[in-house]
Amino acid sequence: MGSCYTRTTCRLCGSAELALVLDLGEMALAGAFVRPDQFAAEEKFPLRVSFCERCHLLQVIDVLPAETLFSNYFYHSSAIGTLRSHFTELAHEIADRWATAPGALAVEIGCNDGVLLDPLVARGVRAVGVEPAANIAATARAKGLQIENRFFSTEAARDIRERYGPASVILANNVFAHLDAMDDVVGGIAHLLDGDGVFITENHYLGSVIEELQYDMIYHEHMSYYSLLPLERFFAQFGLVVVDVRPIPIHAGSMRFYVRHAGHPVSPAVEELRQAERSRGYDRLETFTTYADRVAGRRADLLALLRRLAGEGKRVAGYGASGRANTIIQYCGIGHDLMEYVVDDAPYKQGLYTPGSHFRIRPGTALQEDRPDYVLLFAWAFADEVRRRNPEYFGSGGRMIVPLPDVRVLD
Repeated sequence: MGSCYTRTTCRLCGSAELALVLDLGEMALAGAFVRPDQFAAEEKFPLRVSFCERCHLLQVIDVLPAETLFSNYFYHSSAIGTLRSHFTELAHEIADRWATAPGALAVEIGCNDGVLLDPLVARGVRAVGVEPAANIAATARAKGLQIENRFFSTEAARDIRERYGPASVILANNVFAHLDAMDDVVGGIAHLLDGDGVFITENHYLGSVIEELQYDMIYHEHMSYYSLLPLERFFAQFGLVVVDVRPIPIHAGSMRFYVRHAGHPVSPAVEELRQAERSRGYDRLETFTTYADRVAGRRADLLALLRRLAGEGKRVAGYGASGRANTIIQYCGIGHDLMEYVVDDAPYKQGLYTPGSHFRIRPGTALQEDRPDYVLLFAWAFADEVRRRNPEYFGSGGRMIVPLPDVRVLD
């Protein structure tokens, strides 16, 4: 699996002023789904989160090599209808606003299976994807997309610029959270980006993690939880400036940051967000220690409900074999006495088992065939889509347990 090391300095500013705020215990990697013959060899690693008191970044300090985490990956963005619609809208914005010149180049870092590249190419944008996971890159190439199967770095940026020219648009959607070597990546972005270009990065927003107690976003693959305050300071080292911000609902609360070389006008929305973050205490340690206490309370609430249902003889299945699910299962200690299996609509996960907890992953049709009394909705951010996909189950009395932001049961 590769060795796990513990950071003693902030990955953005290099400060040693790291304060531990949350310890989730020993966890198997959230994205490492397994077969029964792999159970005995499965490894677990500490998962702890610290707050940098200098630049205010919230970050996982237990780090595994990127090759361990991402060289083979199970997350296919195109399998989720909500994501397909979201990235199609973003592709139209890019084509209409940012990549308007003939031959303008868009480069996406961490392009996954091409969920954004597809609609970009359909709009006539020259697009290149950079994807380190060999299995995911192969899926994207099979669609006819131009893919570089490698990790993005300053060296990769030089190669791409030499082969394709400078980029009018660089994209990194839900990628910054996965990076430990931030200097190397952002240095590459600054090199590859045209003087009038824009770097657009979309990340799960720290405010959502804190305000809605989304501890399920915390796992080894998600190394950092971003707000504007630490990002502005970090980008400035590379001559880059956040010129606009836009909150978006995807993944239960994300923020899109528009970044350009210094000298371009800055939207008033940037100052508004900066002030809002300070007023909410995202630059103060006590905000995060309070958050940790509230997270422990949600764990207790969920376990109390599951134990009550088990005592009543009710059967529970999980819905959504995601990284979020695996954090909830392992942190809460949900055992096979409280839940029987997990369903997921992605065929490549079906038949495998969840990491650490070893729940079998079955297709969504199992809900109609087996009729558990409840589903524990790990994919709670996609509740409406889950309802639409399973009208027969929910229409005939199946009930839904939503674990966050509050533990509740929905008919």
